[in-house]
Amino acid sequence: GTIELDLNRFPRGAKTSKQCTLEMVTNEAELPMISIFKQKRVKGWWPFVARHENDELEITGKVEAELHLLTAEEAEKSPAGLARNEPD
Repeated sequence: GTIELDLNRFPRGAKTSKQCTLEMVTNEAELPMISIFKQKRVKGWWPFVARHENDELEITGKVEAELHLLTAEEAEKSPAGLARNEPD
């Protein structure tokens, strides 16, 4: 499955795996939307979906993610990779 998040406007992640459902993809108009550029930090669960030959969607997995938007200066001070601190 896949998931694509428009960083300007994507559904708020579910708080738990059980709350992460197909409706997060199919009912976007009814869900609260967020922008990583305004909020700077987002954490939650999002569904991976696959489209069948008959055009039906199915959840194929779920991902828990935490997104942080950093300035270039902040990223240089705390690089990802070796010797990084948890949970970054």
